[in-house]
Amino acid sequence: MRLAALTRIKTRHALAVLWLWGAAAQAQTPQELKAYEQRLQQLFQQLDRNSNQRLERQEVQGHPYLERHFERLDQQQRGFLAPADLKPGRPSAEERSERFLRKADQNRDGRVDRQEAQRFPWLQRQFNAVDRNGDGSVERSELQEWAHQRRQANPSGSGQR
Repeated sequence: MRLAALTRIKTRHALAVLWLWGAAAQAQTPQELKAYEQRLQQLFQQLDRNSNQRLERQEVQGHPYLERHFERLDQQQRGFLAPADLKPGRPSAEERSERFLRKADQNRDGRVDRQEAQRFPWLQRQFNAVDRNGDGSVERSELQEWAHQRRQANPSGSGQR
């Protein structure tokens, strides 16, 4: 019993360290990145109690980071996490805008109108700038173009929304 509790504690701490190190892992050598991915795979296998290469919600219970970020990590909205979902990396601008539209577009019409934008203060403030054609809704292409222009204007990424 004590060994199982100790293993859970070690797993939690190791997972937290790997997540913190994950952002830096992209700047590491290929050998270091490979070692990181191997350790991450080992942790995944420890958490995957039924060995089905999926972390379901019940398997991440007791792991605060994974509990809090389950939906964000499950980008494909499958209801489970696969090993690839835990690899470090910044999603592309297209992936981020697609994810945002899936989240914001409550009526699933492929666009975000002013009412749907109310849940996102930054979009409320920037709505007219993002809605390039002035039709009262933001489409994927408008969001991507706006984001692209912001990245061009502020390449460091330190600007406010």
